[in-house]
Amino acid sequence: MKKMLMILLSLTLILALTAGGCLAESDAQTGASTSDNAAQAADSETSETDTNILIAYFSWSGNTEAVAQIIAEQTGGDLFAIEPATPYTDDYDELLDVARQEQSEDARPELAAQVENWADYDVIFVGYPNWWNDAPMAVYTFLESYDFTGKTLIPFNTSASGGFGRSLDGIAESAAGAAILEGLGLTSGELEGAEDAVTAWLDKLALN
Repeated sequence: MKKMLMILLSLTLILALTAGGCLAESDAQTGASTSDNAAQAADSETSETDTNILIAYFSWSGNTEAVAQIIAEQTGGDLFAIEPATPYTDDYDELLDVARQEQSEDARPELAAQVENWADYDVIFVGYPNWWNDAPMAVYTFLESYDFTGKTLIPFNTSASGGFGRSLDGIAESAAGAAILEGLGLTSGELEGAEDAVTAWLDKLALN
């Protein structure tokens, strides 16, 4: 009888261990499947958020930055602030003198940062205010820091009333090789309706 009981106990133990092994393997397979699914979802999310559009802007008062943010929201593009390594003064009257001096010297102020993944972008919006009927010289530093060959450049501008002034000629020269599309100029009085203006402009450009 004892021998029979020992045989039954051994069989029971073998069955329990076998069942446990199957469960562990099932969990491992489920874990691997979950991990694979998560990786696929992450890859899918990354591909959906990848963009070939860059919105580069110089903004002193905040007006151009506000327009740049609207463009980014509507296109899904990445924002890049064009900022001089030595910040401009906050005093408006002094700023006018600095801007005029930089223009007279055809200066190229050093920038605080560079676009690290330039090759990833095919479409570059470039925004700036009108300073003395031209773009701030820091914008030309930006344009001349990169190869625009084969890229599409789209300017946008904010001003009191002067629009692009003579800046479009300067942009075409500094961004050699770029295909330049029709830009958007907004005066200070038009900024309140900037969202609608940007929407209509982008629809006309038909980038998608």
